[in-house]
Amino acid sequence: MDIGGLLKSALTSYDDARERTQQTEIGPSSVGGCARQAWNIIHKMPKTNFETETISATMGTAIHAVIAEGLQNINHFDDFMIEFELSTPDIKGHIDFYSKSEKMLIDWKTVTLKKIQDGKRWVDKQKRMQVQIYGYLLEENGYPIENVALCAIPRDGWRFQDAVYHVEPYDRQIALEGINWVRQLKEAQVPPAPEETAFFCKNFCEFYDETGITGCPSKSTARM
Repeated sequence: MDIGGLLKSALTSYDDARERTQQTEIGPSSVGGCARQAWNIIHKMPKTNFETETISATMGTAIHAVIAEGLQNINHFDDFMIEFELSTPDIKGHIDFYSKSEKMLIDWKTVTLKKIQDGKRWVDKQKRMQVQIYGYLLEENGYPIENVALCAIPRDGWRFQDAVYHVEPYDRQIALEGINWVRQLKEAQVPPAPEETAFFCKNFCEFYDETGITGCPSKSTARM
């Protein structure tokens, strides 16, 4: 028996069945990242790289599923809204957690313990914009929102105290920066120049094509 193949098939089939994975529209996690990758998503370009899965991403999927199930078990007053989809004409997103009484959303992030311990490196501009866009999606769909939060859960941690969080007030202007970025890419008929290295694109971008004939060749031809 190919145990490794069995494990990979089981985890990837589970991930492939999720609504997040099946989404073809651009989501908040792509906003503020590689403009070339986002342009490809927006313009529904064909995928060219089918070897991007990593076990860390699959572990993140599993952790999200466990958290969602656990939250349902303690949602005694029907206050929590968990793993639900919202959209506007510009963007679609899946909200991890929203408390109606607290008017607050939380986006769960799985990272390494080293990244958490490295000061504020895990809370970058893109992640803050992403969580603000989730707030924008709530607001645009009629849900009151006051605060947004990122919670980093270390895949290699061993105590609940190892998880950390960042909370800030909802800021519509930050969200609109991201929405305007999406709109500009939607209007662009020519794709932006590649922004990431070949190593990154090969492992994390579904539109990578070393030849550049049908996909993005990356900004470099660095040895992989």
